[in-house]
Amino acid sequence: MKKFLFTALLAGSAFAAVPAAAQSVSGNVTVTGTVAAKCTSAGGLNGAINLGELANADGKINSTLSGNIGGLTRSFTVTCTSANPQISVDASALVNSAILTPTTGYTNTVHYTATMAASKAGGGTTSAIDTSNVAGPTTALVGDHLANSPNNIVLTVSNGNTTNAADMLEAGSYSGVIALTVSPSA
Repeated sequence: MKKFLFTALLAGSAFAAVPAAAQSVSGNVTVTGTVAAKCTSAGGLNGAINLGELANADGKINSTLSGNIGGLTRSFTVTCTSANPQISVDASALVNSAILTPTTGYTNTVHYTATMAASKAGGGTTSAIDTSNVAGPTTALVGDHLANSPNNIVLTVSNGNTTNAADMLEAGSYSGVIALTVSPSA
């Protein structure tokens, strides 16, 4: 029995003395992330255009708006992460709100055209053109990525007019707003 036990212990220690074979485990880890469709501008789409004197010497609208102070154009830098963003421009008429009811032959409202142009990544521009005498915004799809460059959105004001071309402008201050929007594609 002792001999048998000794042989069993010897056999067991022989197995224990043999090193175990090295084993490896391998696999893959998936890394993911997302980029939301968004458009941003460091300074926003805010600014001012001073049209200066709106009337010619005869008191009627200066249709070229040549009395402007500082130019008729403003530029903005917008970044969008999606292709084919939508641009929108909504021009509201300039109104002399101190005059509630203009005298016959006069007006307290000046209309104009607002053109919003977006530079395309592949070259060229897409424009949305809105006139202040028509309610609601005008929108357009850029048709490409927005150019990744400074001043890629340009707003221009032009074509001053009145509802009745023969009307003279009432004296006073006129103001209006142009709402601009750049939205990522859906």
